This record gives sequence, C-alpha cells and structure tokens, in this order.
Amino acid sequence: MRKLLLIFSVTFCTALFSFAADNVKDMFADGSLKGEIRILSFQRNFDKTTPDRLDNAAGGLLYYRTASFKGISFGAAFATANSIFNDDDDAVYSLLARDEDGNHKSVTRLQEYFIQGEWFDTVIKYGAQEIKTPMFNIHDIRMMPRTFKGLSIVNNSLENLTLSAYYITDSMGWSDDEFITLSKAVADEPGGAASISEDNHMAIFGASYNIPTDAVKANVQGWFYTMEDVYRETFFKASLSKKFGETNIYFNPSYFTQKSQGDELNGDADTYQYGFNTGAVFKGFNLTGFYAKTGDDGLVLPWGDDKVVIQQVLASGRAEEDVYALKAAYDFSRIGLKGLSAYVFYAEYDVPESTGKDQSEIDYSVQYAFSGTLDGLSLRARYADIDVKDGGEGYNDIRFYAIYKFALGKKEK
Repeated sequence: MRKLLLIFSVTFCTALFSFAADNVKDMFADGSLKGEIRILSFQRNFDKTTPDRLDNAAGGLLYYRTASFKGISFGAAFATANSIFNDDDDAVYSLLARDEDGNHKSVTRLQEYFIQGEWFDTVIKYGAQEIKTPMFNIHDIRMMPRTFKGLSIVNNSLENLTLSAYYITDSMGWSDDEFITLSKAVADEPGGAASISEDNHMAIFGASYNIPTDAVKANVQGWFYTMEDVYRETFFKASLSKKFGETNIYFNPSYFTQKSQGDELNGDADTYQYGFNTGAVFKGFNLTGFYAKTGDDGLVLPWGDDKVVIQQVLASGRAEEDVYALKAAYDFSRIGLKGLSAYVFYAEYDVPESTGKDQSEIDYSVQYAFSGTLDGLSLRARYADIDVKDGGEGYNDIRFYAIYKFALGKKEK
C-alpha cells in the first residue's frame, strides 16, 4: 500500500509540473480562503478530591484551496490554540496541550496539506486532511478538530449514491502538535493495549444512498473499518423523516460492531452498540428520545464517533450499558428572536455493578447566531451536571464559545 501512495504522489506532481509554467498563477490567484476565529473557555469542577480543570484559549483555523486546473488542486490549513488568562493551579482541560511540567501549553500546527485530483465525479486526495465518516472523523468539539494523514477517494458517479474509500496512517488529536501513528493512538486510549508496536493502518470503505421516494425522506449508509492486528468494525445507519402538515417526524436507528483482530485490542474484544433516536419537530420545538445498548465489552474509539447518545460530557459506550435520554430544543426565531436557540438534554446511563457505577447527566445549552453586519459570529453557553451514583464523585462542566466564521474568494464545490 505504501507503494500505491507513492505512485499517486508522483503521478500528481508529474501532472502538475507538466503544465505549471502556464497555470500555477491562475490556480493560486483564483483560490479560496475561509476560516474561523475561536475563543473558548472550558471548566470542570469536581465534588471531591479530583483537581478542577480550566482552559481559556484563543485561536482558530484558516483554510486555503487553490483553484482546479485539469482536475488538480492543492489545499492547506493552519490551526492554533493559544493559552490566555490561565492559572496553572488549575489542571489542563483539553483545549490546550500540557508542557513537561503539566501546565497549559499553546499549540500551533499545520492542520491540512494535500494534493487533490477530481475526475469523472471522483475526488482523490492525498496528504494531511480532515476526514468525516461515522466512526472516524474530525470530532470538532474543541479548539482544533482532529486531522489525519492518508489517501481518500470519494465517488458520486451514480445518482443518490456516494462511495468512499480511505487508507489512513497517522492522526493528530485536539491538542497534538505533531502526527502520531494510529497504533499509538489506540495504545494510548482507555481500553487499548500498550503492547501494540506495529505501525498498523486503517482502511475504510463506505456507501451512502438517498432513497428516491416521495413517501418518506430516507438515507441509508453502511461502513466497514479494518485495522490489521487491532480491530475491524461495521456501522449501519438509516435516517428517515416524514412531514405531516407542520410536523416533521423522524427516526434514526443504527447498529455498530467492533471485534479485535489479534490480541492487541484489549484481548479478545467483541462488542456492539445499537439504538435509535426518534422525535418530532413542530413550530420550533424539537423533542427527541434516545435509547442505546452496548455489548459485553466497552467501545474503543480514539478518532471520533457517531455513538447513539453523545452529550456534553458523557456518551454511550461502556460495557453492558443501557442509556435512556430525552432532549427538548426550541428555535426562538418562531417568536421573532432570529438566531436564538436552546435545549435541555437529560440521560440515564445504567451498567451492572461489575462494570462500574450508574451515571446521569443533564445539559443546558443556549446559542445565538448574529445576522446583518455581524453575520458569521455566534455565541454559546453550555452547562452540564453529572451525577455518579453509589458514592461516586460528581462534577459539573461549563463551556463558553465565541466563534466567527468568514470566507473569501470563490466558494468551494
């Protein structure tokens, strides 16, 4: 596979320089620039002895794409997270990195750098890139999204059908300043195994199909992930919705399996997660119910995921866990307050005593997106209260976001 990646790289570069003298100027002059300025503050306060955490950070992301010539284009992205007004008496959260003394450390990195070819409704990209698949994605919930190195191929030749293939070798997490191998990322994950020593890579294959029917809006997708000597995974999901007058009813079931290949992943791990969310949207209200069931082993997911229940802090995925949740959201533009939205989200996480302690979480979130001269700016405040049963240590989690998005030049496809 390394030879295949080298062939792609050489082919792209050879094609570029064969017409570079006449077209490089236009490729760069007609490129596009977009980005985000982010100011975030994340705080976690524990009820007992665990040290409190607090990160205040400012920074953001800047993405540049050249225009395409004969299908060839380049992309690069810059990301930075800078420590502001932090006290090293507080433990580091995860917006920032830790220095050798365990204190807050700013991070600046190249987020993406790739060469891309687009022919016959197929996009081929090689290099450092952000990837979005259900169980392997950018997981953009901190200052900087996750990013990866490898090869991606996405085809849209057939109407309503998207076919995807990826071969990934390295990753960077939310606060890393350099890429690490996927094997090391698994070994560092709770439930992983430090004995992993090989530089094993991930191959991903997926299909997403929009079913052409007027009876219901429907999408189905299936994904297969395999990492030699570590694990293989399957993921299936359907997204179904139907309008009845002013009410939109939806139902989104999913099924996921994870099985070790070899003994490197937590011994002979073999588990699953299934569940659904379902609800209705009516006159600005969105009420959603959730149920998730995880199998005999806990999930090991170092690179972002589409678990059935994901809250501000907790997410379904412990061994033998049942999760029941309810979320109520409201869009205040229905009463004239354009850009304002809020929700309350409650969940119970139940496990056998042999697995751990039952937990519950209640979230509150309010967000405002500006329009007019401040279009692109959004503010958000979130609060989560986590209760750990049977004498466990509870805590609360507070997050503030100020994000400004902008774009210059031609829009990307």
